[in-house]
Amino acid sequence: MKHVINNLPYNDFFSNVSNAVSTFTGKLQGISLVVIICCIAITGFMFLFGEGPSRTAKKWLIYIITGAVLIFGASTLGSTIKSVSGF
Repeated sequence: MKHVINNLPYNDFFSNVSNAVSTFTGKLQGISLVVIICCIAITGFMFLFGEGPSRTAKKWLIYIITGAVLIFGASTLGSTIKSVSGF
């Protein structure tokens, strides 16, 4: 039995928010994947140009990997919370 508030089913609000968040995280992952690949390619070229840029590339690579884990981990965590909570 659905609860009705102002002639709208109560679950519609949460369904709409859940769908919006899922759509947003899906688009964010697609965009971030392209950016991550470009950044990794740039650091690869930096490794080719000597010792100075190579040191910088090592630092950047750590940040790129950390950022990728945070972006994809947040999406996975959101999906897990959504499935566990039943939204």
